[in-house]
Amino acid sequence: MKRSGSAVVMVMAALSTSDALGQATPGLPDQAQVPVAPLDPVTVTGTRTERSLYDVPGSASTVSKQTVDFRMPQRIDDLLRDLPGVEIGGGPRPGAGEPNVRGLEGERVLIRLDGARQDFQSGHKGRIFLDPDLIKQVDVVRGPNSVLYGSGALAGVINITTRDATDFLRPGEKAGYRVKTGFQSVNDMAMAQVVGFANVAGFDLLGGLTYRNSGNYSFGGKGHLANSGAEVVSGLVKAGYTFQPGQRLGLSLIAFDDRDVSTTAPNTAATTAPADRTTQQFTGSISYDHRDPNLPWLDLKAVAYHNRVYIRERLLRPSPFTGPRLDETALRTTGADVQNTSRFKVSDAVSVALTYGVDGRIETTDGERNNNPRPEFPDARGRVAGAFVQPEIRFWNSVSLTPGVRFDYYYRAPGSKSVGATLSESRVSPRIGGQWDVTKWFSVYALYAEAFRAPSLSELYVSGTHFPGNRFIPNPNLKPEIGKNKEIGITFKFDDAVQTGDQLRLRVSGFHTNYRDFIDLLVTATTTTPTNVTRATIYGVEFEGGYRSGNWFGSLGAALIRGENKVTNQPLASIPGDKVALTVGRQIPEWDLVIGGRAKVVAHQHRVPTGTSRTGGYALFDLFLSWQPSDGPLRGARFDVGIDNLTDKRYRDHLTPNLDPGRNFKLAASFQF
Repeated sequence: MKRSGSAVVMVMAALSTSDALGQATPGLPDQAQVPVAPLDPVTVTGTRTERSLYDVPGSASTVSKQTVDFRMPQRIDDLLRDLPGVEIGGGPRPGAGEPNVRGLEGERVLIRLDGARQDFQSGHKGRIFLDPDLIKQVDVVRGPNSVLYGSGALAGVINITTRDATDFLRPGEKAGYRVKTGFQSVNDMAMAQVVGFANVAGFDLLGGLTYRNSGNYSFGGKGHLANSGAEVVSGLVKAGYTFQPGQRLGLSLIAFDDRDVSTTAPNTAATTAPADRTTQQFTGSISYDHRDPNLPWLDLKAVAYHNRVYIRERLLRPSPFTGPRLDETALRTTGADVQNTSRFKVSDAVSVALTYGVDGRIETTDGERNNNPRPEFPDARGRVAGAFVQPEIRFWNSVSLTPGVRFDYYYRAPGSKSVGATLSESRVSPRIGGQWDVTKWFSVYALYAEAFRAPSLSELYVSGTHFPGNRFIPNPNLKPEIGKNKEIGITFKFDDAVQTGDQLRLRVSGFHTNYRDFIDLLVTATTTTPTNVTRATIYGVEFEGGYRSGNWFGSLGAALIRGENKVTNQPLASIPGDKVALTVGRQIPEWDLVIGGRAKVVAHQHRVPTGTSRTGGYALFDLFLSWQPSDGPLRGARFDVGIDNLTDKRYRDHLTPNLDPGRNFKLAASFQF
């Protein structure tokens, strides 16, 4: 249901200070045509060193800030759903989004936000609490990657970076501000935003506030998803100081507050147990970068961070089993990550970029019910520390070899309000990859990587009631989940492929991953126990490509993934349907326009374990248009229009328990001064 609050008053008051719509902005530099996403963006997530996307020896994708602007996203799902091998399950209810990479979800996918790990996981709830409108870039690396990131990177890594002042300032500007508003019909969502930014004498600062108010989502055809509206206020502060060339100190503060009436299990089909819920997240990080081209051995990056997630749920209709109920859930993570890259030449034919680093974090969890301990989300604490080294060795400027190894130590202990024993273990994770640039336009790569996920605090120390008549039993003997991945791929990078001046980029990869010691819930008539029960194999093929020719642009992504439980010889329930996603667009500079469309086709998913519902296939079509006047009284403004699910298709994604949103008319207008 739609809610109102005082936050909208603050935002609208800020909006009211802007110049009138028809008033020109003196001194505004001429603008180029509406920008579109770069074809071959730079990413650091895949190797921890800067590389263009199609030079990464592995499967990686990037979502740019230009794509964010075109998409007008409400949820992170709006940005990631077209990437090969990536889905967001859980459904459209607030706080339900659950990333799935190559058929694995939950804590098997590592999420980072401005360098800070996001490790929250609680039964039947999502993991990403962030307004997506001020995202600068999302990097996704698919496949096990513990060598670089430690525990949790079993399926892959999602690295989210927010915008800073340089993403808004135009050439010659020192300061400015932008106001933005938007509306979407599928849930009557209204949005207002104000962002201020400046860059003076090496110091840059950004402050932004976003407010959203939405009702229940409508399905294709007719009908609504009950308890799917929300009121969300989010804030972003970014600051940086470049005190000499190559040295920068940065600060990121992100706050998120979601007030809604939802179910206690928002990522299920349950409609009972509605609760008045507040979800809050605060993420703060301080970073330091030092790179000196005269010192090739020094390319230092360090970040220290703190993350807190707090969820408060009050049952609106208490059941006879529970009575009045107020649940509070909190996770705190404090950590640091330091790395350096030293570059040197062994000979004229051999060069090395040696990346090495250490990281560590402290986690605490705490749950209460009616101000008493809630063992279903136990009071517990944990420590993790790791160190890694990875040389990138390049021979004759055409062959590269990238071995790596990491050592991790983790410690788990119950708090004073929980039961269980302490646990400490260590793990070594190796990786080796190689790439051969056969020609300037054709490359092949192969890699082998291992990854692990340590048992979480809630898995080790959970107790209390699972459901009436059934109790959780903690298991102090849980072993870490292990993944071993083999992958090969080919990359094409054509310039002047079809006609002079065009660009074509393609990557095809195949992978085969064996997993063991999956942690699952063993449910009997009276007990539920986390147990290492499953061995699994997941394999598949992914395709990704992009094309640019003059003012035309396009991208294509596809994935075919299969997964099998090797204990039961049944398909895995978490494998999405086969998917193909296409985007085609055109810039029209003489009209300051970008127009385009998207198509996504998903096959039916009938490969499911016994007792799991099958899902049908579907096809979705979207349209988008953006107008950014380069002169005249509207110079400095931008208008975006879009239609998602053009045909109002009624469908359900395989990884979501509810029907997905129907046709959605989207509008956004921003004005920068």
